Amino acid sequence: MREPETIADFDPEEIDVQAVDGYHHGGNRFSASFELSDPDDEFSRSYLLEIELGPTIRFNARLQIEDAIRSHVSFGPQNHIALELGGIIHDLPPGSVSRTELPEGALSRLWAPSHDRVFAIGDLGVSYLRERGRWGQLETFEEAVLNDIHGRDGSPVYCAGDRGLLLKLDGRRWSRIDLGVEENFNTVLAGPQGEIYIGGANGAAYELRDSELIALKADDVDYYDICEFRGKRYWSDMSYGVSVQKGRELVPLLETEQGFTMTATDEFLVVAGWHEFFLFDGTDWSGFEMGYDGNIFLRTVDMNNYR
Repeated sequence: MREPETIADFDPEEIDVQAVDGYHHGGNRFSASFELSDPDDEFSRSYLLEIELGPTIRFNARLQIEDAIRSHVSFGPQNHIALELGGIIHDLPPGSVSRTELPEGALSRLWAPSHDRVFAIGDLGVSYLRERGRWGQLETFEEAVLNDIHGRDGSPVYCAGDRGLLLKLDGRRWSRIDLGVEENFNTVLAGPQGEIYIGGANGAAYELRDSELIALKADDVDYYDICEFRGKRYWSDMSYGVSVQKGRELVPLLETEQGFTMTATDEFLVVAGWHEFFLFDGTDWSGFEMGYDGNIFLRTVDMNNYR
């Protein structure tokens, strides 16, 4: 029997579909990245799709690679940057494509406060910043595992990672903020009043305000991301789904079983689940998911399965 060489050599029923990152671009237009993998995670195929929702979901595969997309950011319906496993950056402005290799570390996450400033972070304390179209490496911070990065206009940029790590960017150097805890952090969000929210494994959920670390009341789940939408703060986790912060308590909101990366516009909160993206308009939930039968396809999520 011939050994498999690509995803196409497997029975479609063996293939797992994983949602990566999703963005809303106004109206019914979205972008989303997905990864297909075999049962042993030896082979991958990933897509970055430009999507138009409607009675029939239409999409264009802007990028297809025979590897894993670790993260992507979108600036518009046809303007994206994708991070491929191995530190390969795919720059996808309208009408063109280019590649850049960032050789250091195992990069896992992109974050872009603007089109002119794009960060890439990963393990071994490695981080990069793209300014004016050129990538440069920031000072390495020990051998830290860096999992998430965030900041607000006019305020510092923060990075969270394993073993209680919280960093603040000063120029091109990271300085540590000592929290006195050892949990592995997956997510950080800079708040509107200078406070910082941090979440991670085993129910780790904190607010850092005026140098005081305050534990939030939370379930014993692994929090993955934090996102603000219409004046409220939402937390995703890898066991239940999505919770909303009320005061200093995280209150379960929607049981999707898995919740990963989140983004938001004025119209929608976009939440990555297992193989789907959930869309919340502040009142109602909807969504779309990818399937694979030898070819990829998109369909509407039946939200009756998640009530």
